[in-house]
Amino acid sequence: MTLGKIGRDVFDKVIYPNLGAVRKEVIVPPKNGVDVGVIDLGDERVLVTKTDPVFIVPQYGFRKASWFAVHILASDLMTSGIPPQYALIDLNLPPSMTDEEFEEMWKGISDALKEIGVMVVGGHTGRYEGVNYPMLGGFTMLGIGEKERLANPSKVKPGDKVVVTKGPAVEATALLVNTFPDYFKKRLPADVFQEGLDMFWKMSCWKDGLVASNVGVHAMHDATEGGLWNALVEVAEASNLRIRVYKDRIPMYRAVKEVTKIVGIDPFSSISEGTMVIVTDRGEEVKEALAKEGIEAEVIGIVEEGEAEVLVDGKRIERPSYDPFWVAFSELSSRT
Repeated sequence: MTLGKIGRDVFDKVIYPNLGAVRKEVIVPPKNGVDVGVIDLGDERVLVTKTDPVFIVPQYGFRKASWFAVHILASDLMTSGIPPQYALIDLNLPPSMTDEEFEEMWKGISDALKEIGVMVVGGHTGRYEGVNYPMLGGFTMLGIGEKERLANPSKVKPGDKVVVTKGPAVEATALLVNTFPDYFKKRLPADVFQEGLDMFWKMSCWKDGLVASNVGVHAMHDATEGGLWNALVEVAEASNLRIRVYKDRIPMYRAVKEVTKIVGIDPFSSISEGTMVIVTDRGEEVKEALAKEGIEAEVIGIVEEGEAEVLVDGKRIERPSYDPFWVAFSELSSRT
């Protein structure tokens, strides 16, 4: 098995057929292209769940790294259209982490959760041999809301508009510049370098999803591994419809253009936490609502009847076979 998130073939062959007991109240089980699980509570209310690794990179500083760990998970759950409210966290800490570092990390997690209205309701914490950064355990969030508010690919229909926030490679750019600042400071204009540093705080689409869902959406998906192209393909496959995209409508930060060019990677296939793909019948309304909150967004395409595929300027794109960010990150790590 390769490193990183498992491929769809492994998911379909090993995981999906083996989900334990069948529970009729589970209305959205694990599914490729769907970020959350959904349980019907009755009375037109649902419980939405999501689990991710606790991802902590010490070189960002524990407070900053904690903010990112919280928002990775909150962004995923917010794709459901229902905000997260509760959290459970399992922290498997490396022996090298000091008590002071743990306190700084925990307070950072707590502060980030306060900002988005989430309370920790349980978990586990311990130090163990064999544990190392950045994966320090598991993190689960839950949200309860009205069933009619739920966003799901099954609601997508022909004629819906596709809105994208922030553009591609937000995470790839932010992580590269923040991890290797000396390398990029020498190669970028000062204002572009600063934009790359500041993009760290754009690696969340919790607010994007909250604002969009208040207007009305049919489905949302954040562009993590495999980037924007992978996210669009997953939405098309999950909704079983064609998505037609116009490439010149996709926004892109200058820092993204410059950084991905320097390291030689395709921005559209690169990891992009912070980028939300939104499918809605109110495209312009969603765009305007996001703009009022200072979130960059554009209507980049439309949903059509047809094969479950993505056409970019009329040409079919395939799911990226790998995320080029990890190659670039590894090469820079060995050089610097």
